[in-house]
Amino acid sequence: MRSEAVGRHRDRRFWAMVVAVGLVAIAVAVRSPLLGIALIAFVGVCAFLATIVGTYRGTLLLGAVLLSVDIAVPGDIALRYRVPIGGGGIYIIDVALALLLMSMVVVTLSGRRPRMVASPVALPTLLFLGWMVAAAGIGYMSGNDPKLILQDIRSLVYYAMFFFAVMFVTDRRTILSFQRLLAVCMVVAFAFGALYSALGRGGAIGYVEAGVSRFPTADMIFLIGPILVATFVVVWPAGRRRPAWLWLLLFVALLGLVLSFVRGNWIAFAVGLMYLLLVLRVRERIQLVAGGLVITVVLGVGLAIMSPAVFDSVVSRAMAITAAGDINVEYRLLENRIVKRQIAEKPVFGNGLGTEYLFDWSHYGVTPFLKTYIHNNYYWFLQRLGIVGLALFIWMAVAYLVPWMKERSQLPRDDPWLYGIVFGGRAMFVALLVNSITSPRLNTMDSVAVLAFVMGVSEAAAKLLRERQERDQAALTRGEPAPFA
Repeated sequence: MRSEAVGRHRDRRFWAMVVAVGLVAIAVAVRSPLLGIALIAFVGVCAFLATIVGTYRGTLLLGAVLLSVDIAVPGDIALRYRVPIGGGGIYIIDVALALLLMSMVVVTLSGRRPRMVASPVALPTLLFLGWMVAAAGIGYMSGNDPKLILQDIRSLVYYAMFFFAVMFVTDRRTILSFQRLLAVCMVVAFAFGALYSALGRGGAIGYVEAGVSRFPTADMIFLIGPILVATFVVVWPAGRRRPAWLWLLLFVALLGLVLSFVRGNWIAFAVGLMYLLLVLRVRERIQLVAGGLVITVVLGVGLAIMSPAVFDSVVSRAMAITAAGDINVEYRLLENRIVKRQIAEKPVFGNGLGTEYLFDWSHYGVTPFLKTYIHNNYYWFLQRLGIVGLALFIWMAVAYLVPWMKERSQLPRDDPWLYGIVFGGRAMFVALLVNSITSPRLNTMDSVAVLAFVMGVSEAAAKLLRERQERDQAALTRGEPAPFA
């Protein structure tokens, strides 16, 4: 009874402070209506955030909001509005990340810290984030533009989403809720792409038929999505009927992958499927191969009938994968040569975040210009973070892809949602590792946020399956049936 009274007293004190500040805002509004309105809005936002930040449910909500904005909202909307600071501004998605990290810290320091899932990935990820800070200092000491340094930090800091997942998304119900969220976000992203296509806002590309354009939405989700959904379909237990909407979701994901016309994504997707062939059981491998052939035929015939121009463009684009004379290939090879010289100057610790390089494309009539974007993600790591930074990332990748191989055959296979995310998360990571040779996926916030989150969720799912296996074995030892958990 006393604790309830203390709680009510604190609530009254909190809202009394809100009312007091509101009265101050009214007094300010008498002198300046605009300033008064701004102050009232600020107080309202702070009062709302006070009920969210630092709570378990509030942290989950903030994580869900961040992923939704990252995946579903087109870049021209998500990156249009900023909080103005100094001559630049902070994007709304960065505000969401800052609130999420703040909430995680508050929960941890408040004594209500949830038990983090033990994972071999945690230490290298933490050290990688620490080296990011050191690389920012190196960049600043080297005279790099602070704005460019902050841009690099903005992307890498999303690896903290791994810790959000292993701290908060750790029970089966929450994992399934976030899986549904990712599925809905992918469908929404596809809907935005279809709408933009109808408005004639598709991207121009080569090796396609006249009038055919690139699907105007972030192609990252249509590399990650098909691999994850395909894994769920393949590992579905025999004798249990797959939900009809899972097939529809797979169709949407694959259609988005095809219409992106990103050749690197197609190759990465194929490599991700080959990885699944290596780690799955024989029955699942057969389902993957047979299902892949059927879906390929269905998609091919459907495109040929519905849109012959798109079908011909897919074929032409696929044949151009080996086009060594492609100007894009030459462009990237020149980019690699220039960056390689910078790497050789400071190979161990790198040149620091925010590093630029002079790109000379003058034989095409283009004036040399300073550039920060590097298509090859591994050159980007070496140029900015040095061998130390790349080694930490490789440690992170090895810790995620290797230790689980010892236990994969013992994991219970009758829970496809947990089992699928464990296998699909690894296949997704392998695909992104391959894709990052030609497109930076490991240092861009849209890819990193989902990648780090799925890595954490798959580690949490693996832990639940291990615990389930231990309970089943204990029950069998006692002579009891092992119920599905």
